[in-house]
Amino acid sequence: MTKNDFGLYLIITKPFFSYKKIAETAVKYNVKYLQLREKELSDRDILQAAGEIMSITDGTETRFVLNDRADLAYLCGADCLHLGQDDISLTDAKMICGEIVCEFGLSTHNLKQVKETVKLKPDYIGFGPIFQTPTKKKPDPITGTEIIAEAVKLAGDIPVVAIGGINGENLISVLDAGAKNVCMVRYFMDSVHFESRVKETIDIMKDYGM
Repeated sequence: MTKNDFGLYLIITKPFFSYKKIAETAVKYNVKYLQLREKELSDRDILQAAGEIMSITDGTETRFVLNDRADLAYLCGADCLHLGQDDISLTDAKMICGEIVCEFGLSTHNLKQVKETVKLKPDYIGFGPIFQTPTKKKPDPITGTEIIAEAVKLAGDIPVVAIGGINGENLISVLDAGAKNVCMVRYFMDSVHFESRVKETIDIMKDYGM
């Protein structure tokens, strides 16, 4: 992700449309990152889905991200690995991935975690949930929009991706609060209007200086 640029980050979780359709749409609109987060799939199915997605994203501006699993990220040759607070350390992940995976993102859920994560120098930091979200079985406490600007300031030149319950109705409030990169999950994955929603979101973010 270009530092300090506005960018859209998509997470694939139980999508309405096929992986192929989602990847094609992401590439069409130059989505920055496309993450596969399918926790209930077998390892074999994850690798198959990753291969299907990467056959479309390879060589484009859209970076393919695998969630949690450094071993599978290595095997499929993902562009990026995203790690949560309870996953293996960034140091261990880099040892597993070697030079195959070239970018790493880390999730944070409060300002203290942002401060600690900055020391690890990931390529981007996820921050949230901003609003209530049904995406996770055990969601972390919501942060609200009030501290987004502070999280961005603490991160310095590391891009911060706001995530959690963001949709078409509250996107503007997140951007107004200082977010330059946003991630939207259910707003896209549950909708039959997936492509039009991606286009509308990109257009809104362009109005904010992308």
